[in-house]
Amino acid sequence: SPTALQDDPIRILRAIRQAAAFDFKIEIQTRKAMKAAAEHLPNVSPERQRDEVFKILEGPKPDASIRALEMLGVFQHIMPELTAMKGTTQSLPHIYDVWEHTLSVLRHLSGILAAMRVGYSAEETNDMFTGLLTLRLGRFREQFAAHFAESLSTDRSVRSALFFAALYHDVQKPATRMVDEAGRIRFFEHENKGAKVAAERARAFNLSNDEVERIEKIILHHMRFHFFTSRIEGNHQEPSRKAIYRYFRDAGEAGVDLVLLGLADLRGIYDHTLTQGTWVAALDVARILLENYWEKREQTIAPPRLLDGNELMHELN
Repeated sequence: SPTALQDDPIRILRAIRQAAAFDFKIEIQTRKAMKAAAEHLPNVSPERQRDEVFKILEGPKPDASIRALEMLGVFQHIMPELTAMKGTTQSLPHIYDVWEHTLSVLRHLSGILAAMRVGYSAEETNDMFTGLLTLRLGRFREQFAAHFAESLSTDRSVRSALFFAALYHDVQKPATRMVDEAGRIRFFEHENKGAKVAAERARAFNLSNDEVERIEKIILHHMRFHFFTSRIEGNHQEPSRKAIYRYFRDAGEAGVDLVLLGLADLRGIYDHTLTQGTWVAALDVARILLENYWEKREQTIAPPRLLDGNELMHELN
């Protein structure tokens, strides 16, 4: 029906999701009708908007799907804070503007999670960086599966919350962009401000408190992985036991998501210019953090207390 998309504008998002899921192409007349009907999306409840957005992020080709939504003019009506990222330039080593970088991160995150799934064979890839990833982190496949099997909500997965955080991780770069005296572009506190903006959108979408907290933590702490990586690459200095403890103290279970986003973010920064040395340094950081979280928890993450207040009161009467 010519009025089908105006009658229920959520079909615009559903069309993109199904095109990605079934490898369909959308006819040009349908695309034109979708673009024309996008202005009616605010009439759809936030919950229905949220459900389609999260299914898109959870599904195949999240980067291509999100790009299609942007081209159709969807975001200005349901997630307007995303629109400013397009065209916001960045200094090297970034090779993309903020928007293209974000799409690249979604693409690489999808690939990294695919390579970390149980049953994945190294023969499935001819990409050196994915091969190194499977060699360094392949032993954690069962733990990754258990992590993503946990629930923050009965309706949505931990995976979709991670992809939502990836979509929003640089959302405040346009608002914090400045050029220093050396001509280098800086984005001071973009992670702090971005975490707040993402949390506001998450609440507007009526996500659970656990989901809001997880998304907020991922974005707030996403630069810490890069700090660890640069120290290993530049000074051959691994994260200290205290630094690892503090990382997981602040991030909690989001620490695992931060590792995955950190790796995808790095690939999104450099893409085809990424060197093996930088990637190996990042994989070393990932291995050290995950090793401590899953295999050395009592030594580093949650060491047993030597003394507590009750014992003090008892001993000192």
